[in-house]
Amino acid sequence: MIVGEIIRYYREKAGLTQSQLGEGICTTTHVSKIERGKTAYSEKIIALFSERLNIDIQEELAYLQKVKKLLRDWHNAIILRREKEIGLLKESVEESSIVHASKYAARYQLLIARYHLFRNEMELAYEIISKAEQEYPNMLAFDYNLYLHVKGIYYLASFNSEDHQKAISVLNQINIKEYGNKEYYFHLGTAYFLIDSKVMSFFYVDKALRHFQETNNYMQANRAEALMLLQLSGDLYSDFHYIVGRYKDLISNCEQYGLKENKGLLLNNLGYEYYNRGFFEEAKGYFEEALSLAEENSNSYLVRLYNFVDSCMEGNLAKKRVLQRLIKEGANKAKECRNTLHITLFKLLKFRVEEDYETYYSFMEEVALPQFYAGKHVPLRKRYGKLLFLHYVGSNKHEKATEVSLYI
Repeated sequence: MIVGEIIRYYREKAGLTQSQLGEGICTTTHVSKIERGKTAYSEKIIALFSERLNIDIQEELAYLQKVKKLLRDWHNAIILRREKEIGLLKESVEESSIVHASKYAARYQLLIARYHLFRNEMELAYEIISKAEQEYPNMLAFDYNLYLHVKGIYYLASFNSEDHQKAISVLNQINIKEYGNKEYYFHLGTAYFLIDSKVMSFFYVDKALRHFQETNNYMQANRAEALMLLQLSGDLYSDFHYIVGRYKDLISNCEQYGLKENKGLLLNNLGYEYYNRGFFEEAKGYFEEALSLAEENSNSYLVRLYNFVDSCMEGNLAKKRVLQRLIKEGANKAKECRNTLHITLFKLLKFRVEEDYETYYSFMEEVALPQFYAGKHVPLRKRYGKLLFLHYVGSNKHEKATEVSLYI
């Protein structure tokens, strides 16, 4: 059967019909039966087919026998976020294109999608995800659960709360007995956190943390602890010194294990802790360090750049021309990434730094707040809703203030 699959794949790749492949070797019917694994065949016939197709059948067979392990190792490297190993294993998997014709074709494509997600190549990942069910209607049980997981991770990367709800719906369909990859608990917990369902988030992130600790996945264990800490630190009445100490411990762990990505996330979160308590100079320092660790064309860069500029403006910590340059940079990058949320946020910063308050409050009411409300961006909705409310109260526009109070 496997030999037949290899012959069929390379025949179709070469653009030959069964008749053309069998010419002078055997009948078209015999070629068809060999390809479908419905008849016995001689080694001589396979050797002649191989010569005509310019392949080494033994090399192809050897590759298919090891491809399952290669795919498993590649998947594991992605889970562990080992960048160099991910690249090397991808090259090994792609040594032969026969994987496309094997029973692992769906798994290969889904891991390619996950690889693109790892590299923040969202459009390339979506292209594969959107076609997967149609192209592979009879996926193996493991592969279907992998498909659900990859799809959930894709939705999770969005800034839209509706997509976070979709992530929860998709990830909750995973059958852990068939899949076996408990890493998905972390993504499910993250999705619940993003819709402000803290109890469910803590439940799943705690399960993920125990799994990461058992499997020595230090990077993901660090991220799980950071997410649990973020839930605790959302309460302004929590012990601030304890929270800062835990953040610094986790950052130290990142430095010990070389976890650059995690360190950036933690520094950004620690910046929020200082910002939310009005310590803008300290917040600026952590946001700036976090920004230096982000890739320039990533959503993380936009988030951290906005936070950095915002903290500078709140604390009056930078000159106007510097702020204008940074805001222009952020606006341009947001447009390049088609990130509608940060296009809006950088416009708000622009009107504010230019002291064009009439446009600032008008844009806030007509564009920004409806966008934050529709996208369920609760912290942004509350913050800017309160600013607009206070503006209308100060302007004695009490009816307007009452309307805006719905956003707070």
